[in-house]
Amino acid sequence: MRGMMFKKKRNPERERTRIEKRVDSLPTSELLPWTENALYTIGRNLSAWQKSQNEATLEEARVGAEALYVILEALKKRHANERI
Repeated sequence: MRGMMFKKKRNPERERTRIEKRVDSLPTSELLPWTENALYTIGRNLSAWQKSQNEATLEEARVGAEALYVILEALKKRHANERI
């Protein structure tokens, strides 16, 4: 119990983001096309931002990167659960 004082506890009540909820609702077979779409969106918006310096395109790239991260984390978690 002594070491427990310094362990960071996760907040189980942390609200999941819309992206997390959507990804969790999709079967694994549909996540690959979502991954490819996120990569395409990131690249397209970064390219557009380089040309225009439009803040909206940079924000779209950021949202795409966030979606990609959530998808990859979900795939990692599902893969680990399959191995058990």
